Amino acid sequence: MKERYTLPENSTHIAMTSRELAQLTGKRHDNVKRTIDTLAARDAISLPQIEEVSNTGFGPKVVIEYRVTERDSYVIVAQLSPEFTAKLVDRWMELEEQVAQANPTKYIAELHDLIKVEKEKEAEAARFQTYAEALRQAADTVEREEAKRTATNNRSLTC
Repeated sequence: MKERYTLPENSTHIAMTSRELAQLTGKRHDNVKRTIDTLAARDAISLPQIEEVSNTGFGPKVVIEYRVTERDSYVIVAQLSPEFTAKLVDRWMELEEQVAQANPTKYIAELHDLIKVEKEKEAEAARFQTYAEALRQAADTVEREEAKRTATNNRSLTC
């Protein structure tokens, strides 16, 4: 018998649950799990990771779901319902797209771009502030010069 496949915690590996396979094929979840057990016993697939999940429907409060690899899901669906293989392919494409969108490398690159834009804004603000200070100094100089001229003109008028 093959070893049980386990996904590492916080893994970027994608898996599909036995419940998803049941919904995809229109089969009952217990039948899907039985098929998985049979295929694993025949070494056709790896023993899947088992998860306890809250049950929102009738029956027990907690149910067991299997998490299967992409390869094993094809084998399971081929056993359950060959006509649903196309739906399975579509679902894996959706899952892979979700992982691609959550790509941390892309996220980090986008953060670097945002930091670069913010630094450019800060530099522009600093240049503007320096320019505004230069204008203020120039205006102060002009005011002092005008005050001196006014004082000189007032003295020459009184003399």
